[in-house]
Amino acid sequence: MYRIFTTLGLLLAVTFCLSAQTATEAYRFSLSDPLGTARNMGSGNSMFAIGADFSAIGSNPAGIGAFWKSEFIATYGMQFNHYTSNFRSDISSTVEGNYDRFVLPNVGFILASTPNRSLLTSNLAIGYNRVAEYRTDLSYAGHTLGSITDSWSENAAGLMPEQLNGFEEGLAYSTGAIYDFDEDLFYETDYQLSPDYRLYKTEFAEIKGGKSELFIGYGANLNDKVLLGASFNVPLVNSTEFRTYSEIDGAEDGVPYFNNLTFTRFVNSSGSGINGKFGITVKPVKDFHIAFAAHTPTKLFITDNYSTTLTYDYTDGQHDGPIYQGSPYGSFQYAVVTPWTLMGGIGIVAGRKGFIGANFKWTDYGNMRYDYSVRGNYNYYINEEQQVNQDIRSTYGSVFDINLGGEIVLQSWRLRGGVSLTESPYLGDNMMYPAYHAGFGYRTDYFYVDLAYKWASRDDGYMPYETTDATQPVVVTDYTTHSVSMTTGFKF
Repeated sequence: MYRIFTTLGLLLAVTFCLSAQTATEAYRFSLSDPLGTARNMGSGNSMFAIGADFSAIGSNPAGIGAFWKSEFIATYGMQFNHYTSNFRSDISSTVEGNYDRFVLPNVGFILASTPNRSLLTSNLAIGYNRVAEYRTDLSYAGHTLGSITDSWSENAAGLMPEQLNGFEEGLAYSTGAIYDFDEDLFYETDYQLSPDYRLYKTEFAEIKGGKSELFIGYGANLNDKVLLGASFNVPLVNSTEFRTYSEIDGAEDGVPYFNNLTFTRFVNSSGSGINGKFGITVKPVKDFHIAFAAHTPTKLFITDNYSTTLTYDYTDGQHDGPIYQGSPYGSFQYAVVTPWTLMGGIGIVAGRKGFIGANFKWTDYGNMRYDYSVRGNYNYYINEEQQVNQDIRSTYGSVFDINLGGEIVLQSWRLRGGVSLTESPYLGDNMMYPAYHAGFGYRTDYFYVDLAYKWASRDDGYMPYETTDATQPVVVTDYTTHSVSMTTGFKF
């Protein structure tokens, strides 16, 4: 078999890659699922309307006004994760794995003051909240129809070789993974010679990083009837993704000429933004609380740095062995606009015996959007921007998250429990994923320590590559997470 391909100058022809800016990435940057203090986590994250808890400030800043003393708090935790993965079309090949991570959910101060009889508190909060963890490991293997070269040949159709994306299709052309026999700008692949053969596919992926917020907030208690609060927040995001994807022909040489390929991908995304949160808690009677809060959208300004490599191994009359090519170093600056979040809840305080709380959160992830016009890009990438934003609208919808829980006081000890329900963000998927919470604590007038545990599970779908005209493999992964945390606090 004879291939026509060139390498000189091809990898430098296109230095722009939008493959990292996907609907999935927009959801990751928009997600807010804080671990919180051990007290809040142990009670099912149900303290939204109760008030005087540092992590509840991140959802309802009116809780700042519920503190009667100044406090310093810090929370430390660990998360233990287990996953099982398999192709939907090859459930017999299941891969399992474990990964752990240390987390710092929050640290900060509450500075309390009591101005007068009507303005019972006038408080300031300064601190740090971890609002999302991105750490994820994924590994899978199995035999399925299709090949990643199907995707590359589709994306390359109609383009001259020097116009190909130097991070994927350009690499494929340079290594011989795709080629143009007829020179008609429709690219062929080895796999097209045996489209009914199930190639062995495997991938290992690792994502690190997370989303944090630095904040300053103010809250006030008006005659113990109304609590008002607001916070100014600076979200910080950082995500590093490594992927190694491989395809291997079988011993029976099911695909002529082809032996194997390995495609690697590295993407680092980092950035920051600004948002505001506003909350109110009303007490129509002394021990009954009704609370509402709104979180404004965040415009995150993000920089992606990325690179890819491809090794393609084939044998024909003129060649035997692998060809390796690496992409240039790429960088792209853009913005992601996250959606509004609205929250509401109630709380019942049983004097000194404990509390019961319930709250909900509504977010429409279909309103996420990319903005490629920032940092001097103008409207040069308007078509790509419109396409990915349409993908968001056709993939994601609005969700309700529900939290229920409470606390029982036994002199200086506290016992807690709760449940939280998280709705799938995908259109047409009404699944609710439960998480179960438990905890206990010890409190004095000047010091407290809380411990909490949370069990959660979720199912994720993943496509190694996207194609329109060929078979699309889908990987299904079940994740189980065990979270433990400890909060220590000092009142002064």
